[in-house]
Formats: sequence, C-alpha cells, structure tokens
Amino acid sequence: MSQKDAISKTALITGASKGLGRELAILCAKKGFDLYLVALPHSNLPYLADQISYHYKVKTEAIEMDLTDEQQVYHLAHTVNKNGSLELLINNAGAGGTAEYDTSPLSYLENLIKLNVRTAAVLTRLVMPALKKAKNSYVLNICSMAAFSPIGYKTVYPASKAFLLSLTMGLREEFKSSNIQFSTAHPGPMLTTSSSCKRIIKQGAKARFCLLNTSEIAKICLESMFKGKAVIIPGFGNKVWFWFMKLFPKKFVKSAMTQSVKNELKENQIQESAKSSTTTA
Repeated sequence: MSQKDAISKTALITGASKGLGRELAILCAKKGFDLYLVALPHSNLPYLADQISYHYKVKTEAIEMDLTDEQQVYHLAHTVNKNGSLELLINNAGAGGTAEYDTSPLSYLENLIKLNVRTAAVLTRLVMPALKKAKNSYVLNICSMAAFSPIGYKTVYPASKAFLLSLTMGLREEFKSSNIQFSTAHPGPMLTTSSSCKRIIKQGAKARFCLLNTSEIAKICLESMFKGKAVIIPGFGNKVWFWFMKLFPKKFVKSAMTQSVKNELKENQIQESAKSSTTTA
C-alpha cells in the first residue's frame, strides 16, 4: 500500500477473512477506507481483498499471518506505521471454545490467551504512532457478551474478553482528550458457519432470542462507534440479556450460564463417543 494522500483514510482489521471481520471490512470499504486485512494463511484472504478493491474502488492489502507470533505482529505494525496515518483499528481476531479446564490442552489455552489478550493489547500499542497521525482515529475491540460474566467450561474465554473490556475502557479514559477514541462491541450468538448454527440451535430459546446475522452486527458496531459509544451491545435480545446479568444475583447468572454450557459440552461428548463407536465397529 503506497503513501496515502491527504484525503484518504485507512483501516486495519484483524480476523478479516470471514464472519464479522469480513462484514466489517466490506462496510469500511463502502465508507471509503483503504484496508489492511489480516487473517491466517490459506483463508482465501487475497481473493476477498481483490473483490473488495474491485467493487468499492479502495486500496486493499491482504496480510496472511499468525497473530499469535509476536515477531509477525511487530512486522505488521511496522508496515502500518511507515505508511502514514491509521484512522481505524478493529481488533476482531479471537479464539474461543468449550472444554473442561483440567483436561484442556495447554496449547489451546496458550493460543487463546495470546490471541485474545496479548495480540490485541500489543498491536494497539504498536500502531499508536499511526493512530496519532490521523485527525480523528478509532479503535474498536470486538469483545463478547461473555465479557460480562464468568462461565464454567469456557473459563479463559470470558476472562480474556473481560480483560479486553477493561483495557479498552482504561484507554478510553486515558486518551479522552486526544484524537483517538476507543470502543468495545459485545455481539452475542452469530450465524457464521454451519457448526455455529447447530450450536445456537442446541442452546435453545435464549440463544435464538439474542441472534443477529453478521451484517446487522457489523452495521450496528460501526455506526455506534462513530457516534462515540463506549460499550456497544448489538440487538434488543442482547440488551435484555445484559440487564438480566446486571439485575439478577451474580451467583445465579454464573450458575445458569455454566449449566447451559455444561449441557452442550456433555451432548457433544456423547455425539463424539457415538461417532467413535461407529467408526470402530
């Protein structure tokens, strides 16, 4: 991506190849942002970047990399900083999952912490020079409804999102007199893949009540961020669930959410066991 002229604006979006990241990239292109799009290798990112560039007449750069690799994150930030100002950073890349804590592979836990906690915090710090060069710049950290309550059998995931929420609100306060504005977005269930659809159906009426598609969530997130909203909760159902978590005793909320996840985990284990038995037979 070449040196930007005075009227252009640039966004950096991680986890941009699919789901919410893809929708955010398309919306930013519609708004005239040149794009740095970041995702894992072999995620079809170059094709998406080319299609966005063709349809919306913006510059795009597809950067395939592993954001858990610290040196690659430093290289990404160097690329962004040397090319001028950055008007928008969206830390969307993240990892989740459901597992019993004492049997979780350490590699799974370490990867989740690196991606959800370290990468977001470090990348934001590293691109500060580019953010400061812009007349007005924004940082949008994609959290989750899970940030508002601990959940058994997910444990590290909601903890990582609670960290990101706290980090963002601290930065918002620290930089309130600057050109940089910080916001978090807290989507609930999203229809992205066939597996996510099946999982949402299993979670019952509560999950379906909070359900929104990714294009709706992306639109709400960007519009709310540009209006200066600190904590963005997309959708009526998610807002109701947020106030449920606020008003009901924390012990009850934690227990209810953990039991729901435990039931889902148990059902998945039964299905995996059945598949294994069938294969062996």
